[in-house]
Amino acid sequence: MPQDLQQAEELLERYGRWAQDRYKKQRCASAEGKYRPPPQARSDDEPLIPFMPDWSARHVQLALQSVPMQFRRVLFAIYIPQKEHPMEARRRMRLKSDVWDGSRIEGLRHFWNIYRLRYLTKGVTIAPILRDTESCALAA
Repeated sequence: MPQDLQQAEELLERYGRWAQDRYKKQRCASAEGKYRPPPQARSDDEPLIPFMPDWSARHVQLALQSVPMQFRRVLFAIYIPQKEHPMEARRRMRLKSDVWDGSRIEGLRHFWNIYRLRYLTKGVTIAPILRDTESCALAA
C-alpha cells in the first residue's frame, strides 16, 4: 500500500467496521416472557462501542459515492463486510489479480482525493484508532 494512501485505507476500514456493527446484540426470549439469560453472561455480548461518529460515516459514504463505479465496487467488496468474501466478489466480477489490486489502489486514490478536498482542512490528519465514539475525530 502506498504511504500516501495509508490514511484512506484506515478510514475505509473504520467505516467498514462501523457499517458492520450497526446492530445491538440481543438474546432470545420466550413467548411467556419468563426467559432468563444464563448467569455467566459473556463480556462480548454487550453492545458494541461505535467505531466512528455517524456524521463522519456519512462523509465517507458521500465520498465513496463519488468514486467511479469500476473502482467503487472493488472498494466495497474489500472494505465493507458482506456475506460474500472479497475473493468471491473478484471471481464474480471476473477480474484478474493485477486488475483487482490496481483498481483498489486507484479507487483509494479517487476516494482520498474527494474526501480530503471536501471534508479535511489544511494540516489536519485523522486521529489514531481508539475504542470510543470519537475515534475518527480530526486531530491538529
